[in-house]
Amino acid sequence: MLGCSLYHEGQCYPGLARVRVSKDMARFTFDIRICQHCESPECLEACPSGAMSLDARGVVLLDDDGCIRCGSCAEACPYEAIFYNEREDRYLKCDLCAGRADGPLCAALCPVGALTTQDTPGQGEV
Repeated sequence: MLGCSLYHEGQCYPGLARVRVSKDMARFTFDIRICQHCESPECLEACPSGAMSLDARGVVLLDDDGCIRCGSCAEACPYEAIFYNEREDRYLKCDLCAGRADGPLCAALCPVGALTTQDTPGQGEV
């Protein structure tokens, strides 16, 4: 989460991460919430402003400038992977570190290898 926020926002602040990891110490389990870049993205269909789009690789993108902050995308996401950051007044979602030659930073930094990437968009990228 720190690497994600540092890469995208230039600061180590988990609230600005596009991936969320929480742990339940009573059950010794982890919950990872991250965009799955679905083949038929419900968030894309729900967005009334057209701020959600698919790139040529099938990566679901969110254009912050076009977003009207209605929350329809977050409500539609079955993976709860679109997050509203109140401090920044904007929604955040994984873009697979678009522009990073080595792929998603979260997968590169995950110390236990729980996050990996696949080559086929729409099949649970991270």
